[in-house]
Amino acid sequence: MIDALSVGEDAVLGEIGGGVALVELALDHGIAAACGEAIGSMGHLVPATAEYTRTREQYGAPLAKFQVLQHRMADMYIQTETARSMAYVASMSLGDTPVERARIVSAAKVQIGKSGKFVGYQAVQLHGGMGVSEELDIGHHYIRLNTLNQMFGDPAFHLRRFAAVGAPA
Repeated sequence: MIDALSVGEDAVLGEIGGGVALVELALDHGIAAACGEAIGSMGHLVPATAEYTRTREQYGAPLAKFQVLQHRMADMYIQTETARSMAYVASMSLGDTPVERARIVSAAKVQIGKSGKFVGYQAVQLHGGMGVSEELDIGHHYIRLNTLNQMFGDPAFHLRRFAAVGAPA
């Protein structure tokens, strides 16, 4: 019977009463890993979209010749590199104090969520209808970025967490 189950002290992982800290550490590691995965998707979308705009012609010229699309591509690149920097900082913070780690990981999750949403959306838009077709992986990366944006808490949750943790010491 389950009610009669007992576990010996030698089976306890960590300190008694310290489970929440271990779960928070594990979650922060998971968030940092999800941030890294998002960087991988963004890192694929930017060059794939740049290549597509160089080869797709409209009005007798490649899409990449239109200045407004060049600006979009530049913005995609900037958002990806900003997110990459935040992912590095989040990964490096995993050994910090719990408060500092939570603050940095949440800040990274907010920025990477914002960047991933922007880069994914722009990639789909610049590919047109092909961006969501089964033939191209652009739509798959867009969907994965949206999923990662919600995983372990959306940017609004992490913005609240960041504010609750407070300023660095």
